[in-house]
Amino acid sequence: LKIFTNKLSESFAGDLLAKQTLVKYSPTQAYCVYSDCSDSGSIPGDIGRPTFYKPFSSRAELPRFTERENRRLLPIYVQFHTVAEARPAEAHLIDRLSENALGRFNLELKKNVTHDSFESDSWRDEAGFIVTDRNRFAYVTFSASSLLSSLTPSNGKCHEQISKCTAADLDALCDFDHSVCGFSRDEAYVVANSTVYVAKGDGSINGMLVFALYAETMEIAHALLKHCIVVNSLKQVSFFTREDVWECKPISSRPAHRRHTRAVPSSIKWTKVYAVNMGFHIV
Repeated sequence: LKIFTNKLSESFAGDLLAKQTLVKYSPTQAYCVYSDCSDSGSIPGDIGRPTFYKPFSSRAELPRFTERENRRLLPIYVQFHTVAEARPAEAHLIDRLSENALGRFNLELKKNVTHDSFESDSWRDEAGFIVTDRNRFAYVTFSASSLLSSLTPSNGKCHEQISKCTAADLDALCDFDHSVCGFSRDEAYVVANSTVYVAKGDGSINGMLVFALYAETMEIAHALLKHCIVVNSLKQVSFFTREDVWECKPISSRPAHRRHTRAVPSSIKWTKVYAVNMGFHIV
């Protein structure tokens, strides 16, 4: 979904202010994919409510506001239970996308959207992501040599065979992914044009590495990461992860904030997650 400025024309030729994508995992859970807004679109209070010219249109034009509406003198219930006319572009986008993906009605208050970002104040205060996740996340960069020395040696205990994922492994890969995140993401995996390493044992997949690192045990996770570093001759490794998962001290670490609109998802098995696909998927 994209938002454009209004240039008094019907050609939708205005300037692009913001764009956003929502990934639906279930009738009650979606993930808001990270997207940058333009500098003008990220200023709180300068974007009016979009006017959509037909139901569920993917294009919208909107007026600009030079100052935010003063709502402090309104009744308390109006301040907290109604939406201001002028809000940041991301706030308008998430409202529209949530309605499209999860439906308009939410009488049981179970519909939930998750979002990750480095800056959380605007998403928390303006877009409704008021629930903080139980975990603390960061985008870390490690020296490959230092990270390798901190990994747990297998000592023959890791019997899994690490190899590139092929089309024949797709069903087993999706089954393992479902056991980690609790959602069916079969359609999200494209093996042909990507490099996915899997750890196979006893005919099933026990771990994988694809922008993220999931494994049944720490030993398998370390074996997958070591294989990736050695095969690709990496000098540095960067990924999103929960804090205190890795013993190695990173070269750099930038905090990342995960917030939800309603509740913290309970289906994710965090004990199997060693690196998170933040910004693109819920894990």
